[in-house]
Amino acid sequence: MAHDAPSIPLSPLTPHDMPPAARASRFTPRLRTIVGYTGVLAAFLFTMLAPSGEDAAYQWWSLLPAVTLFGFVLITHRIIEGFLWAGFLAPLMVHRADAPTAWLDLIYSQVSDLGNLGLLALLVLIGGLLGVFEQLGLADSFARAASRLARGPRASGAVTAASSLLLSNDNYLSASGVGVSMAPVNRRYGLPRTFTAAVLRSTGEAGTTLNPIGSTSVLYVSLLLAAGYGSSEMGVYLEILPFLFYSIAGALIGFLLAVQVIPIFGPLKRDLDGIHNEAAATEDDGRKLPHFLNFLAPIVTVIFVSFVFGQLQLGFVLALFVTGALLVVQRHASITGYVDAVLTGMKEMFSLVLLLALAFVLVGGIKSLGFTEFVIDGVSGFIAPQWLPLIIFAIFAATEMLVTLNWSLYILLIPVLVELSLRIDASVPVTVAALISAGTFGLASSISSDVGLLTSSSTRVPLYRHWITSLPYQLLAVSVALIGYTVVGFAGITG
Repeated sequence: MAHDAPSIPLSPLTPHDMPPAARASRFTPRLRTIVGYTGVLAAFLFTMLAPSGEDAAYQWWSLLPAVTLFGFVLITHRIIEGFLWAGFLAPLMVHRADAPTAWLDLIYSQVSDLGNLGLLALLVLIGGLLGVFEQLGLADSFARAASRLARGPRASGAVTAASSLLLSNDNYLSASGVGVSMAPVNRRYGLPRTFTAAVLRSTGEAGTTLNPIGSTSVLYVSLLLAAGYGSSEMGVYLEILPFLFYSIAGALIGFLLAVQVIPIFGPLKRDLDGIHNEAAATEDDGRKLPHFLNFLAPIVTVIFVSFVFGQLQLGFVLALFVTGALLVVQRHASITGYVDAVLTGMKEMFSLVLLLALAFVLVGGIKSLGFTEFVIDGVSGFIAPQWLPLIIFAIFAATEMLVTLNWSLYILLIPVLVELSLRIDASVPVTVAALISAGTFGLASSISSDVGLLTSSSTRVPLYRHWITSLPYQLLAVSVALIGYTVVGFAGITG
């Protein structure tokens, strides 16, 4: 892992990583920084006009932190700084002079939250496993085995998409395991790492929402049952499944991109043209590698333990022990060498952990401003029931693209939407499917998405570059979903 540039840069991207427009002048990064920080300063001054206090009605003001983040990152490409400053706006709005103390309290509360803490610990464990995959040759071993099936760019892309969908019971497992192994294979056939990342971003989370034992599917089914809708897990799942238009479109587009039925275009096309001018990677460097089943063993362990015990963190902990035992017994690594590989991977995940912690702070801040309630209240009083799914999808697709709330969105809103749909005689399955589609789009398109961060890390693609090259395909899928919910509206589907 150490031989590649960090996937989440703490400083501006290198000229090679920047889009052509950004490379036009050597002064552009400096000008971008000046413009970006001028905008942040304006946002800080603008908050002085906002209401203050924990009981204030912030309404449109609740959008300011997300808009500031999105604008700053687009202008400067400085992602961690964007989250840092945007996350400070909500405490400043609410607490004014006490904002520094409130901001620190928000950090403590968000990082110490058991769910958030578990996610941060999970990322550290994933980093350790990725370190083993790369440092000790497991990823190369799987790539060498996969290359026997991937005899050409289209076949290689097909293996990437199929592997992502097969491992879609958890999007983290899909993004990390497939990304680290298939990016080198695709590159061997003239496909840039950004191609692998774009395929994974389209298929990974979409597959998780379509998979009956996917972590996201289990969550939304459980929330619906807890809200009093439906009587069986499978029954609720089958009611929701046909209306997950974004997930269906995203998975299909990702696969068609992988086999190049859908053409490579936009920023990804420029990366493709660039890699064609480079020397191709060697097919086989002759190294003795562990058997590729050693790569599959930790993945099977994670899936089995997570399914039986319902604890993904425990799955990764046991996977690290199982993999270590296998490699030491087979003399592919010493105990010290294995531990060093794990620690190296964990250290290289630090910037991702830091960024996700700052994302938690931002999400916690906008929640305190009543962001979600403002959006729901704005749409509940004036729409016909058959158009509720389209409105829900359109609004939350836009907000989730700015800053994805991930599972928090479902936890907060599914019970509300069940009640709202019943109140106005809208279809509960279609409305909830629209919300899930919007959340899935957010995970696939938002620059703050944890799945995007992990995909960026596992494929060794700078985060901004990954985001800008995969975004056109997510916008294509969201267009298909908008058409789908529009058809539902014209068909008059209600409760």
